[in-house]
Amino acid sequence: MLWPAPHGLTSLNWDPATENGLIGVRRNRVRQTWKQWGWLAVMATLCAVLAILQYRWTGELSRAEQSRLGSGLEEQLRRMARAFDQQVREAFETLLPDERDVADSGLAAAQALAFRRWQRLDPRPQLFRRIALATPSPDGLALALLDQETGATSPIPWPAEWQPLRNSLTARRQGGARPPRLAPESLLHEFPLFDPGTRNEIGWMLFEFDPGQLWKVYWPAQIRTHLNPGDQPDFDVSITAGREDRLLFSTLPQNARLDFPDARVQLLNGVRRGPPNRAKGGPPGGRWTLAAQHRQGSLAAAVRANRWRNLAVAGGLLLLIAAAGGALVHNTNKARRLAQLEFDFVAGVTHEFRTPLTVIRGAGHNLLSGVVRDPAQKERYLRLIVQHAESLTDMVEQVLGFAGVRGGRAKTTEQPVWILDAINEGLEAAAGDIEAARCEVDIQAPPEIPPVLGDPVALRRVFQNLLSNAAKHAGEGGWIGLTVEVDSSGPRPHVLVRVRDRGPGIPVEDLDHLFEPFYRGERAKADQIRGTGLGLSLVSTIAQAHGGSVTAQNLPEGGAEFTLRLPAALPEQYDEFANPAR
Repeated sequence: MLWPAPHGLTSLNWDPATENGLIGVRRNRVRQTWKQWGWLAVMATLCAVLAILQYRWTGELSRAEQSRLGSGLEEQLRRMARAFDQQVREAFETLLPDERDVADSGLAAAQALAFRRWQRLDPRPQLFRRIALATPSPDGLALALLDQETGATSPIPWPAEWQPLRNSLTARRQGGARPPRLAPESLLHEFPLFDPGTRNEIGWMLFEFDPGQLWKVYWPAQIRTHLNPGDQPDFDVSITAGREDRLLFSTLPQNARLDFPDARVQLLNGVRRGPPNRAKGGPPGGRWTLAAQHRQGSLAAAVRANRWRNLAVAGGLLLLIAAAGGALVHNTNKARRLAQLEFDFVAGVTHEFRTPLTVIRGAGHNLLSGVVRDPAQKERYLRLIVQHAESLTDMVEQVLGFAGVRGGRAKTTEQPVWILDAINEGLEAAAGDIEAARCEVDIQAPPEIPPVLGDPVALRRVFQNLLSNAAKHAGEGGWIGLTVEVDSSGPRPHVLVRVRDRGPGIPVEDLDHLFEPFYRGERAKADQIRGTGLGLSLVSTIAQAHGGSVTAQNLPEGGAEFTLRLPAALPEQYDEFANPAR
């Protein structure tokens, strides 16, 4: 179908004062934008400098922290070693008979006195499985086991695992060989007893640690108290013997070794062997080594991981500051741009209002003063008044419609709306702009088009704005085409309405801003095209409120195309006889 295009009215020229004001505002906006980006660049530079300094500072702090933690760990190990050595030393020294008691009462009585002293220790060590006394006998060496509860001794045969020590003691007694050398990993310790007069060895005290008490009770308790007081252990601990580091105890699964211990101290250290000045003796110093390693592999790895966590937090804060600055600049520019658009809107609306008001006032004065007497002239003046009053009404409706959309009233009702009816109503509403542009409107539609659910008034405004926009911006083409299609490719059919023109097309820089409120392109301003910058924004908002969308593009053959896409109503929503189960 074709829409006739009679002659219309021309628009008034743009006010130069208003244009100069807009140029000044734009220049000020450019200056403000450069200032903001300069401030953002300075802030980004400061954040980068702070990040570099933070990296260096954390490196220095990490080295100091590693040194402090290493010293603290070594001190804790020393405390554990001193506590263990002290407890063992007290047990050894207390149970060894005093030299004067041996001289006065003999070895047996001196041993009984030593045991009574040992019983008074608080707490009494529970580390030994067996304590025995080896003395010379006609058959070699006799062995007597000490009862740790009563102090009584009873002869026992030499245990098989003690035979190497018996052989060494026998050889020493017979030939004056060097003192017996026990294996470093052995839990057995021997201490010679000396004759006060001759300084010869008259016996040996033998102590054997209880492995169950030592490795399952004592050391786990010490480690839990001094190194791992919380629920999550920080350190793994091992005890090794000799230069070969033969493993005796480890907190690692399956009694594994420590790879890179962070600290080491000696156990059973500071207790000497050989003829004492007093009745003292003890195990060889430093037979065992106590070592600890952080659970993360090493203290260096733990400190490094903590450093990177700190750097990540600091970097996140710096990025957050930078992002906040960027968001501030972006929002400020957006607010300034919106303010500029509002200023342009006010200026444009003022100009648009002034044009019809001037015509209405002039025509009214001429009619009132009697200047116009010819009936044909009077009718022409009255038509001018009505035409420009309708133009004013349309602009007011655009502003009120925009206010309603902003208030969430883009769709106030929902009912079946037939697209062709909405298009025809939009044509009637946009007739003034179409006639002024001398355009023909060509509508192509299939015979059956399903309705859409929505607000008929809002949809009428959509088509009015699309047609008015095509007439104003592409009037020199002399043609506007409307094509209605039904897209059934998706899960729900949609109605597509394409509005084409044969004008110069849309400037590329305007394509991304067409549907923003108050936006008017530079070409529209330069060509003095009437408008408020609200029409296409209303189209987009109303389409979205109806579950649809609107897009714009330039056609290869020239001109522009706006595509309105709206979901079609289901048959049961508009036909009471439709069967929804089909």
